[in-house]
Amino acid sequence: LQDTLPEGLTKPQVRTALTSVIHRCFDGRDNFDENGWLRTGICGYQPGLAEKYICTGSLYLCTTGFLPLGLDAGDPFWSAPDEPCTSQKIWSGADMPADHSI
Repeated sequence: LQDTLPEGLTKPQVRTALTSVIHRCFDGRDNFDENGWLRTGICGYQPGLAEKYICTGSLYLCTTGFLPLGLDAGDPFWSAPDEPCTSQKIWSGADMPADHSI
């Protein structure tokens, strides 16, 4: 939303990476309990990852996946052609500079 990506990291790469993370986290089973509440875990129900003060999944953290919805429909995040993310490029043998946290 702030257009502060490091040089060499494109919006389509971020879209690809974010899409992969969302699929990995939510395509699994056991994400929700019988009442529809998000359960603790990264990929399905993983209670061993929970902090003692948490009884449901991190609902507020999950909402960060919706942040790109604040971008205009014409933004390159949405409109640019697909591009492999850095990890996909690296695992394909490409020599890439390290991505750094913003």
